[in-house]
Order: sequence, then C-alpha cells, then structure tokens
Amino acid sequence: MKTFTEQKFDIPELKGISKKSVEEHLGLYAGYVKNFGALNAEMSALMPESEKHMHAISELLRRLSFEFGGMRLHEYYFAELQGGAKPLDPNSSLAQAINETYPSENPEERIKKLLKNIGSMRGPGWAILYWDPKSRQILAGFSGEQHQGHFVTLPIILALDVWEHAYILDYGASGKGKYIDAFFENLNWGVCEENFKNAHSAQ
Repeated sequence: MKTFTEQKFDIPELKGISKKSVEEHLGLYAGYVKNFGALNAEMSALMPESEKHMHAISELLRRLSFEFGGMRLHEYYFAELQGGAKPLDPNSSLAQAINETYPSENPEERIKKLLKNIGSMRGPGWAILYWDPKSRQILAGFSGEQHQGHFVTLPIILALDVWEHAYILDYGASGKGKYIDAFFENLNWGVCEENFKNAHSAQ
C-alpha cells in the first residue's frame, strides 16, 4: 500500500485567525495523516489471518474513515487559505454555477451566508460546497465530524472547518460565527474556482 504523506502549506498572516491557531490546526492535520498511516499498517498486519482478527479489522476500518476524512478535508481547507485572500470572480464558471442554483446579485456573499448558516449549527463538523455533475448544480451540505453525511461521489469545491479547534483559541467556545466571518475574509476563491474547474472537466 502506498504511504500517505503530510502536505505542506504556505499560509500567509491571516486576518482574525492567529498564527498560533494555524500552527496548532496544522499539527492536528499532521496527526490525521499519521494516524491514517498507522491504522493502515496495523490492518495490513492483521489481514493474512483476517478471520481470526475479524473484529479488530472491522474496528480499524471504522476508524479509518474518520482519520481519512480529517486528512483530506483539512487539505482542502488549508489550500483555500494559501496565496492570500482573493474574491470570487463574478464572471467565473463557478460564480455562474452558484448563481444558477442560488440566484443572487452577489454569489460570493450568497455562499458565505449559506455556509455560515450551515456551519453555525451545534456540533462539530464541516460546511461543504459540492458540485453534482449529474444534476449539474452546486449543492451545500454538512458533514458531522468529518466522515458522516457526505454527498457520496460529489467533488468538493469548498470546505469550511467548524470544529471548535478551528476557532476556540481566537474566539472562545461561543465564537464560531466570528471565526466563520474571518475565514471568508481570508478565503482564496481562486482555489475554489480551480476545484470547480477540475470537477467540471472530469465529468
């Protein structure tokens, strides 16, 4: 099995999200990568006698999806913060797709409000923007923790982490809304546009 390696991100100084918070958040991401690799290795060691270790393998498989979700979603999240804040190009194919699903004079503001509403729900998880190539529309959803509630098969366009670890250092336990505002102030929509372009061209 191929090994999974931690990605490195060049994140500039952010408005409203401290360097310390970013450093700790990156450390958490590194833990997901490490844990996923360790679980894979442990499962591979048990597979030659799979019947004997059936229950242990089942538990490892359950845990794998949690670690994998944490790894991949954080890779989307941190990539969106690289390169400095960049507004959504109103003439981009992503803006047009957003406007077809969620008509508005300002598609960037429309998505910000939508994901803030989703992300402000109680409980840890992710507010996520997807592209559905079959119905050809943008969809927004919430993943409880990071491995539950996903729209199966749909490519991710934007991932917003709303676990407490993303904001508690800067805003306290009740500061999720302020953190979400800060996230969108720092969001590089160019990365989201590239995610959409890749998803759209792959259909």
